[in-house]
Amino acid sequence: MSEKSVIKKQKKKWFQFRAFVSLLAVLTFGMTVLSGAALFMAPSGRSGHLWTFWGLSKHQWEDHHNWYCLVFVAVCLLHLVLNFRPILYYLKIIGSKAYRIRFEWLLAAGVSVLVFMGVQYHWRPFTQLIEIRSRMRHGAISSTSTTSENQEADRRQGFGQLTLSEFCRQAGLEPEAAVQILEEKASPLIQT
Repeated sequence: MSEKSVIKKQKKKWFQFRAFVSLLAVLTFGMTVLSGAALFMAPSGRSGHLWTFWGLSKHQWEDHHNWYCLVFVAVCLLHLVLNFRPILYYLKIIGSKAYRIRFEWLLAAGVSVLVFMGVQYHWRPFTQLIEIRSRMRHGAISSTSTTSENQEADRRQGFGQLTLSEFCRQAGLEPEAAVQILEEKASPLIQT
């Protein structure tokens, strides 16, 4: 094929769908990671509505994360469809017509199962990531976007994610007395 015919063929194909799908997969993956990292850092409880990162609230980051995850899954499925033959070829041992289990498949499946089991049964180091997240969310590691004004507003609005026992311990109350006070305050509301 001559150089002129190759150039003509390239000019006819002004839009390459495979390239579009691959680039969209990379971009949505990047945004999924970024929004996931933002949500990882976001405080939980009542302070979450005051928190911002790069000008977006926690709720906005959640919306972005959900949509980018959805688009990423759709694009990945489309990528699999477009590359179905190469994937089938990859699954076969080169030169063989039979499918065989390869070491890479077993290792990938093993890593996936290990991560699932580690998270499910709270094995270390999987619990350490959750502990870091908890410390970040409860202020042990402060976020640059949380101001003292936001922290003061949190104190005025409620108790975050304290259990009744934790609150009572901090307030110097017995849990039974706190429950009785709550029942007395709630009874007029229930009757109306």
